[in-house]
Amino acid sequence: MLKATTRLPKSSRCVRPRYSSALAGSRALPPKINTLSYDLNDVPLELFRDTAFVPGKPIHIAPSRENDGGKDTKCRAYPAQEKWFCRVEGEADLQRNTHMVPAEKYLSQFADTILPYELTLDLTKESTPKIRDAQDEMSQVIASLLESSPNASFHRFNAPLSLFLQAYTSSVRPRKLYIAQAQIADLPKQLQDDLPVPRIVQDAGKGDIYDSNIWMGMPPTYTPLHKDPNPNLFVQLVGRKVIRLFKPDVGLRIFRTVQERIGQHASSVFRGEEMMEGPERDALDKAVWGGGSKMEVFEAIVHPGEALFIPKGWWHSIKSAGPDLVNASVNWWFR
Repeated sequence: MLKATTRLPKSSRCVRPRYSSALAGSRALPPKINTLSYDLNDVPLELFRDTAFVPGKPIHIAPSRENDGGKDTKCRAYPAQEKWFCRVEGEADLQRNTHMVPAEKYLSQFADTILPYELTLDLTKESTPKIRDAQDEMSQVIASLLESSPNASFHRFNAPLSLFLQAYTSSVRPRKLYIAQAQIADLPKQLQDDLPVPRIVQDAGKGDIYDSNIWMGMPPTYTPLHKDPNPNLFVQLVGRKVIRLFKPDVGLRIFRTVQERIGQHASSVFRGEEMMEGPERDALDKAVWGGGSKMEVFEAIVHPGEALFIPKGWWHSIKSAGPDLVNASVNWWFR
């Protein structure tokens, strides 16, 4: 049990799994991050400061799942979780989020909102006459990308929210369509209100929010190894994500080793295209997620309504987990 310096209600609990390091790629699973067993909105500020924010240690914020059978449905921290997503009609399994899809009835009100997209194509599968002849918006976008960059598998572009909604009914359903790092400040006011700023972001430090973003895609989604210039609170809305973290010195060694191996000098902060395809993408992925790494790694699986605090300078890579139809997250960089 964590010993808090603040007075807590008798019913409050804070679970502390053993915080240790492991070798990535070993047969033993990487250890989980320390966990504060609270709903995100109920985390005591002093406890968060003492255990994570001030010492610069990652922390997993998740209510106890002992009495709900591990179901994801009870952890609803944000209006967006209820408004932006709905279940596929007719699905028998109503206890899990594997059948969630974007709520077109609600989100279609904002269909013209322009968002940043990433799309990874399987060139051997996607470049077919069927796509070029299709008339729906998703197929036309893919055809245009293939025409402009026929040899590229990774693409970045701006398009309306309607593209993402229509992708679920398109004749071609791309699995790696990702609304990546769309700034909350650029969303319509109603959507911004669906993502209220967490109390610990506002009050744990100076209250200085550097940036906030949504990440929403058709799995599998992927973010390569990088570090952030500010502390980061990462909150899962729907689906699950697995996050691997490395201490600053360990992550830097991994990144530099990969760069030297492939003869590159990319930035560790910006999510450049070289990180998303080709030799660098493959080398980073192998170093972080493969079986040959001997670096110390920590791991957390973040479920809907849960959060992960990632301290400034800690390196991390993120993947979607499970068979979900949609995966969505939101994050705040703050000081």
